[in-house]
Amino acid sequence: MLKTGVADLRLAQGPVPHYKEMVLLASPLIETLVNELGTKEVVNRLSDPLWYSCLACSLGFEYQFSGMTTVVVKAIKESIEKENFGIKIVGGKGKKSTGVPIELERAGEKFNLNSRKTQKLILNSKLTSKVDNVAIQDSYSLYFHSIIFDELGNSTTINQGMNLDEELVRRYHWFNPSSLDDNNIIGKGKKNVLNLTRKEEEKTRKLILDLAKEGKKTANTFLKLNRKGVQTNILNFGEKNIIELPYYLKFPSKLNVKTMEVANNVKDFKEFLCSKGIGPATMRGLAFVANLVYGSPLSWKDPIKFCYAYGTKTGKPWMVQKPEMRKSAEILKSAVENSKIGDRQKLKVLKRLSEFI
Repeated sequence: MLKTGVADLRLAQGPVPHYKEMVLLASPLIETLVNELGTKEVVNRLSDPLWYSCLACSLGFEYQFSGMTTVVVKAIKESIEKENFGIKIVGGKGKKSTGVPIELERAGEKFNLNSRKTQKLILNSKLTSKVDNVAIQDSYSLYFHSIIFDELGNSTTINQGMNLDEELVRRYHWFNPSSLDDNNIIGKGKKNVLNLTRKEEEKTRKLILDLAKEGKKTANTFLKLNRKGVQTNILNFGEKNIIELPYYLKFPSKLNVKTMEVANNVKDFKEFLCSKGIGPATMRGLAFVANLVYGSPLSWKDPIKFCYAYGTKTGKPWMVQKPEMRKSAEILKSAVENSKIGDRQKLKVLKRLSEFI
């Protein structure tokens, strides 16, 4: 699955005073992009979180707020709905996100997409949502899901999750999904994220599926591991106050045997993940059993690749860290100086780097 990026934004509320103008501007803007680049390239670029952010800013939206996703996609969707640009957008915020399969069926008919391509888009919708909410558990719960696709079936998925405690949202981009692992993520990194999408986790995914097939036996094992009173936390010994574990270490209250029965009728982990009823708690519980009982490794590394490395001048998500910037510049400068490139080329690179610094 080609995940092209993730972006962290501030949670914002209130109306958008220039929404009508956004809709008016979005139509000729998308038409121009399609004429210049073609539908596939426009769909592809919408999967790039940085390019998307620039597009949102060009429509007059602040770069650091959550509405950059929900409002901008809605405005573009509304602006091209009655146009023949060769691109359609389905889904949206809240209840609209759950109606994506039906919207895809209708839009597919208008585009004369064959049944195979339409069903592939529907599968992409399920898979990308499940990965961002279940296979990767980063404390953000999805509340926005939208798919942009063209007449050939090329598609970009844009999901957005919310973390109420931190008052942040995280945006996820996918282009033409096909596997679980090809991630390219941008946002605010976290120390502990349950990540079952890495190629190195293939054995763990297979074990999770096997455990789900064992159903009742796995549920009993889970209850033994999760039995209250087995271990006393030394930090609150004799105290009434309970120290809450972080979400990623919390055992679910139980494993639903009935829910896990779907594992008996699927061919692989991906199909199991997309099955109805398989949510974050069930997946986390199975992953804990796989790790604690069978020693199968779990990845707790956030699959993030780009972030606000040095902060911003407004202090969101944090203030600019000048010492870190200078240190990185020195490391980069040293690497360039020691690299095996010609002197003339080296001078050009160093000159540009010095100007940048």
